[in-house]
Amino acid sequence: MSTTQQSYVIEIGETQAGLVNRRGDERFFTFISASSAFRALEGQRFATPSAAELAARQLGRVQSARRLAS
Repeated sequence: MSTTQQSYVIEIGETQAGLVNRRGDERFFTFISASSAFRALEGQRFATPSAAELAARQLGRVQSARRLAS
């Protein structure tokens, strides 16, 4: 039995938001945050790395809007 693993870095602009990882026996990718700004995504599971990137981009936009509003 082969245990392969897939990992992808998620970057938003020049910021490393985190990475997603899955072992060969897992269906979903798990997000591991690399920056406190993306901690809300920690442990969330995504069907694809692209879905994780989209969630990180959306979170980044919300945080930017909050900073501008304050």
